[in-house]
Formats: sequence, C-alpha cells, structure tokens
Amino acid sequence: MKALRWAALISGLLTILKGAAFASTGSVAVLASFLDSFVDSILSFVNFKVSLAAQERADRRHPYGHGGYEVLAALAQGGLIAGSGALVLFQSLDRIFSPKSLENLNVARLPAALCIMIVSTVAASLITLILNKSKKSMVAQASRSLSLNADHAHYSGDVLQNVVTLLGVACAWWWNTPWADVVAGAVVGGILLKTAFPLLRDCARDIMNVEFDLELRARVEQLIANCGIPEVVGIHRLRTRTLGPSHFVDFHLKLPNVMPLNQAHKIADRIETLLKKEIPGVDVLMHLDPEEEPDDDFQ
Repeated sequence: MKALRWAALISGLLTILKGAAFASTGSVAVLASFLDSFVDSILSFVNFKVSLAAQERADRRHPYGHGGYEVLAALAQGGLIAGSGALVLFQSLDRIFSPKSLENLNVARLPAALCIMIVSTVAASLITLILNKSKKSMVAQASRSLSLNADHAHYSGDVLQNVVTLLGVACAWWWNTPWADVVAGAVVGGILLKTAFPLLRDCARDIMNVEFDLELRARVEQLIANCGIPEVVGIHRLRTRTLGPSHFVDFHLKLPNVMPLNQAHKIADRIETLLKKEIPGVDVLMHLDPEEEPDDDFQ
C-alpha cells in the first residue's frame, strides 16, 4: 500500500510538469508522455483505493471476497493505456501525412522539455524500483496484487518511453528535425499498446477462471503430500483459480475407509490451516472421500 501511495503522488507531480512542457512546445512525443502520466496518476490513485477494497473480508453479498475489484480496475487501466497508445499513434501518423502540422512544434522551447523529461525518467525509475521491491516481496509469499502488477508494468514501460521521448526531443532540437519528435511519439504509442496487453491478459485469466501457474499448483500438491499426517492417502480433483489477490483451492481428500467423522474433520482442518499459512490469501474447500474412491482428475 505504501508503494502504491508513493506511485500516485510522484505520478501526479510528473503529470503537471509534462502538461506544462507540452503546452509550451507542442511536441507530440511530450504529448504522448503527458497522456501516459495523466492516466498513470489517475489509475495509481484508483489502484490504491481498489487495493484497500480488495482486501476486505468476504461478506454475505460477496462470499468469495472482493478481489473482483482489482480485476475490474486493472481491466479499465489496460483499456485506458491501450486507448492512450492508439491516440498517440493517430496523432503521430496525422503529423507524418500532414507536413504542415510539423510547424506546430516550438523548437526554441525544447530545452525546457528536455529538462522535464530527464526529471521524469529519474522519477519513473524510482517508482519502478519501489514497486519492484514490493512485487518481489509478494511473489516470495506466493501472493499477488493485480493493482501492484498493473502499476509496475506501466511504470516500467514509462522508463523506456521517457528515454525514447528524450531522444526524439533532443534530435528535434539539436538538428532541427521535427520529424524525429513525431517518430518518437509513434514509438511511445507502440510501447503503450504493448504495456496494455499483459494487463488485459491477466484480467482475462481471472475472469475465465484459469488454473494457477504450474509452480504454485505444484506447491499446493507438495504441501498436502508432505503434511506429516499418516492417515492422508492422497488427493484428487484438485482445482485452483485466482481472483485479484485471492487464491481458491478445492479438492477431494482421501482418507481411510473406516474413520470417525470427528477425526476426519480435524485432519481436514489441519491441512486447511497449513495451506493458509504457506499461501497467503488462499481459500480452501475440501471434500472427504474414502480411500477406495477411484481417481477422476481432470484431463
């Protein structure tokens, strides 16, 4: 949450600086960077609020928790980033095919824009380092936040975008070649579209109830197999899915044919406690089967 708060604050300041730079220069590359920062600042604030909401406990109306808030927010963020990229590409192509529009570029004021872009590059790198540290911490705990992933993805892209914008603006100023600014703007538009793709893909995976990645699924199986409870014969029909920061696991637990229900219930509780301890945010549902029950796993 602290990382998301810093990202929102720094991005808001960058938006103001880039807006002023575009207003004074008319640079399409700076426009591309400004639009990206404008979207970033809004969505970083939204991500911060959504992350708080997504961590709320399940209730009667939302029995599977509030992780869907993160999915909706990341979906909107991916759409806005893709829209910004498409707009920038359109602006760049329009200037390429309308040479007179290149006259809108105020070359004399480009040095100020260069200074702002240098500051923006340093700031974007700082945000990326903060978010990357938080992301690595969550991965180590087998946890996930779509909001954090979304912020990390587009701020990582920001560093590259700012470098491209710097080169375009520098070339346009140093060699008086306005077309370099337009080319830089088109490249930034392409980067925005590329940044949006993994965000939209992750949202689609959650909406379509796609299985855990193989590593996390194997970890679930290993924890149950090595739980240290001799009565556990095995599991089958293991199903997993993710919704925002929450993981859902359900399976059939095989126990000896003749076992008191009270004892079987205690064993199931021990396994559920183990999974919740090792995999933060996991919700576990078990069905108890006698060991003679044939396996019917999904193929």
